[in-house]
Amino acid sequence: MKKNSQVQLLKNEIKRLKKLVYLDPLTKIYNRRGFSEIGSRYFQFNIKGKQKRRKNEISKLTIIFLDIDDFKKVNDKHGHNKGDKVLRAFTRFLKKNLRKTDIIARWGGEEFVVLLVNISEDKSKQIVQKLCRKISKNKMSGLYLTVSAGLTFPCKNENLSQVINRADKLMYQAKKQGKNMVIISK
Repeated sequence: MKKNSQVQLLKNEIKRLKKLVYLDPLTKIYNRRGFSEIGSRYFQFNIKGKQKRRKNEISKLTIIFLDIDDFKKVNDKHGHNKGDKVLRAFTRFLKKNLRKTDIIARWGGEEFVVLLVNISEDKSKQIVQKLCRKISKNKMSGLYLTVSAGLTFPCKNENLSQVINRADKLMYQAKKQGKNMVIISK
């Protein structure tokens, strides 16, 4: 085998392994590991950008934590195959209704996390509220869904994990307060 062929085979194998490590096999979006790695880079660039103020800096980050309400009932009533179809439809919906620059991940089960980049706090709030309204009005694989969401913004010197944890807690507040809503905090 020629050296160039071997190199190409290795490159293809690395690409395949990266997909296995960083992408959710069901939805084909980032998994927790992939999101954490990419998101951490954005946070590092954001901190550096505030120090240096570059033309193409990354700034104004927002984290949205979404959980599909009562998803267990979907699996219990319609089966796990239907649940999988719903998760894929939900993912397509998120991709269609968010910007290409936003990072979307399946955090686990029916939980999703989104990183909005270079967007104001007011615009972030509008986006998540509109997104939740649209979710409740659109069938996903034949079913109407609602989501509970937490939206938050990084504080000075906070890392990605800390912001995600805060957004997750806000999402749980939304669940406790009746579901199908967004809790927003700084």
